[in-house]
Amino acid sequence: MTTNPPPTLPTGADRRIGALLDDGLARHDRTHRRRGRLTAVAAGASVLLAAGGLAWVTLAPHTLQTRSAYCYSADSTDSRYTQVGIPDEATGPDGATRPVETPADRVASAVDLCSSAWTAGILSDSTSVPALVVCTRPDNVLAVFPRDPSDDRTDQKLCSDLGLAPGR
Repeated sequence: MTTNPPPTLPTGADRRIGALLDDGLARHDRTHRRRGRLTAVAAGASVLLAAGGLAWVTLAPHTLQTRSAYCYSADSTDSRYTQVGIPDEATGPDGATRPVETPADRVASAVDLCSSAWTAGILSDSTSVPALVVCTRPDNVLAVFPRDPSDDRTDQKLCSDLGLAPGR
């Protein structure tokens, strides 16, 4: 059995083949690096968007922070609660709608709103208003808790035991 010998390559062919292979590898490396950069940029943008979305969801809007409060039925964030607030607008007897001014003292406003909820019997069967302690939730909305008369903790200690900041 006879075999044919392989054809001979023209002179310089191995240099041209090597150059073509080098060019193909260089193009592949550039594409790979570009794809890596795009992936890094997309990942970074995703992290920024997620952080912004989390901040938007976590922090209450300024109107909610200044015009509402959570009133709790016991000195625990797991207790029953209701959210109370001051409306943005009120309709007068003449039918005209006027804006309601934001109270200057948020804490006094929160105590007043929650006192009304206690008086209405929303938070307990009794309509008497207990001593109230005001704390600030992580979303910067005020939280109002009744104080047990036998509890000798300071307002600040009660708030910190609940994982909240004192009312401000």
